[in-house]
Amino acid sequence: NIFKKLPIDTMELFDSELKGVDRFRISASILFEGKKAQKTSKVEYKNIDEISIQKNEDAKELILPRKNSIRNVFFSGKGGVGKTVMACITAVKSANEGFKTLLLTTDPAAHIGKVLDKPIEDNPAPIDGCPNLYAAKIDPKVAFEEYKEMVLKDAKSKFSGPTIATMEEELNSPCTEEMAAFQKFISYASEEEYDVIVFDTAPTGHTLRLLELPMDWSKQIQMKAGVTAQISEEDKKQKEKFDRVIATMKDKEKTTFSFVMYPEKTPIIEAYRASEELRTVGIETQMVIANLIIPEEQATTPFFRNRRNMQEKYLEEIKSDFESSEVVRVPMYDKEIKGIDMLTKIGNSIF
Repeated sequence: NIFKKLPIDTMELFDSELKGVDRFRISASILFEGKKAQKTSKVEYKNIDEISIQKNEDAKELILPRKNSIRNVFFSGKGGVGKTVMACITAVKSANEGFKTLLLTTDPAAHIGKVLDKPIEDNPAPIDGCPNLYAAKIDPKVAFEEYKEMVLKDAKSKFSGPTIATMEEELNSPCTEEMAAFQKFISYASEEEYDVIVFDTAPTGHTLRLLELPMDWSKQIQMKAGVTAQISEEDKKQKEKFDRVIATMKDKEKTTFSFVMYPEKTPIIEAYRASEELRTVGIETQMVIANLIIPEEQATTPFFRNRRNMQEKYLEEIKSDFESSEVVRVPMYDKEIKGIDMLTKIGNSIF
């Protein structure tokens, strides 16, 4: 119904990864020439002998607080790998364990509301049907405009036109939107009102480096504009708040950075590069979610056996690339993950 006025083409799932020129030629002939995909009749991907089945016994410790301290859990990864679903599962599990939990998203469409099957507000609000769980959406564009207005309002009271124009140009840089959204998280984290905060899109190492500059970022912009500005008492308080939260994020006892991926090459590469960038600011990846794994008992046809064997090969690659991280294997489910009851059952299963 949403796209009823547009022509819709379909592309069937292959029994292996869509990679290489030959495979692209086949997919193009199916998509543009109307050819039918060949039926999988034999198992071509070889099974990995004695693949180790990891239980997720240690994963629970990475999502819950220790010794009356807070716990921040960040989920990152490329689009479509299941970050939001995993954030919802984790937040529901934490809340069910009795911890006051805040679930935050930077998705303007508030996809977590669809997964929870509950409306999500702009400010933290309790989620009906799950005691201890609160959720809020952070619109990056709204946060960006608020941040920009705040910086420029302060600047206009002190500086002239050319400096303001330079500052505005600096503020329009691509990294500002992400940093402005992350500032919202910092405001929640510094209040220490919640036992657990689950954030469904982790900041990049680039954003964190900006926040680690020796003073408030607006003052950095002023210096770039050729103005030497004194740091006010309010700026110092804001910087101290930033420093406390950033220090907490580097503390493995208080913060878990996790990457979500399905076992194929591109998501693994993107997650590895991002984890290496975070490492440059002193943050280690503690948990990896290998998502959408075809259950062994369902791989009963050549098609699903091929895909399962391919996934097993990449699971070994994930364990090698993230050897110091807890690898959590999450199966593909036979229906959409939605609603508190289903999220509770899955959380109890994987944690």
